[in-house]
Amino acid sequence: MHFGVVVTDFQDWTAKAIRKGFLKCGAEATFLNFSDISAQIGESTSICGGNTDLTRLDGIVVRDLGRSGSHDVAFRYETLCHIEKFGLPIINSPQAIQNAANKFATFLALQKAKLPIPHTTVTTNLDRAKEALSKYETAVSKPLFGYKGRDLTLLHSDGQNEDGYLESTLKDRGVIYLQKFLEAPTPRDIRAFVVGDLVAGAIYRIAPRGSWISNLSQGGTVQRCPLTDEIEDMALKASKAVGTTYSGIDLIETPQGLNVLEVNGTPSGKGIFQAWNVDVGTMIADCIVNKAEDR
Repeated sequence: MHFGVVVTDFQDWTAKAIRKGFLKCGAEATFLNFSDISAQIGESTSICGGNTDLTRLDGIVVRDLGRSGSHDVAFRYETLCHIEKFGLPIINSPQAIQNAANKFATFLALQKAKLPIPHTTVTTNLDRAKEALSKYETAVSKPLFGYKGRDLTLLHSDGQNEDGYLESTLKDRGVIYLQKFLEAPTPRDIRAFVVGDLVAGAIYRIAPRGSWISNLSQGGTVQRCPLTDEIEDMALKASKAVGTTYSGIDLIETPQGLNVLEVNGTPSGKGIFQAWNVDVGTMIADCIVNKAEDR
């Protein structure tokens, strides 16, 4: 069997772990960079990634679709949707990737699943943004399609330049996403890694000294987190709500209990491996091989 792993950086730790997982399962795996895809549409349709005919693969794992502009992202997404119509198993599915990438869609899904989440406002109106910040007192401004903890800004209702920030952000992005800041007893969050119907494990991501952002890509460090029934139950429900097959579920501890902060549809498996020696790459590969065999 022959599978594709969609990734931008061929040295990516998680992509390499997934490819090793395929080898352990007795399957081949080819890295695909979706910055190099072509579609020919005529009497029939063919779609190639580099020199690989994507429709002839037995399945695709999406580690990283990559991005450059809105038109390019739309083309990559529609390519996945078309391939899925051939019956090829894709994890995560195009719809799940879209749900997880768009924080508005994610939180609507989490709310529908009745999971605890921070109060959130998404608006194109400056006055509504100011009202939300005043109500929350302290809020996090996030890009609607952000990743790796980039472009996060902590805002205070009594700050000196918060109105200016809100105005410029709305001008640049057209929409502003504000989430009530939940202060944990320690500057950390929990990342639970889900594959299929299993939670592979959980880690604490601890923010660097003087920072409140705990993402590993922003200097956060890893510690083992015991996998409690509450963490496991919440992670599985969050993954199911968004539709992911494999995901990183970010949780935060509050005096009232856990809250879901994010569902990452293209998570890194490096942290869980460092903490617990858990090989999620093989788990992901095994999952899609089983789907392909059942097809």
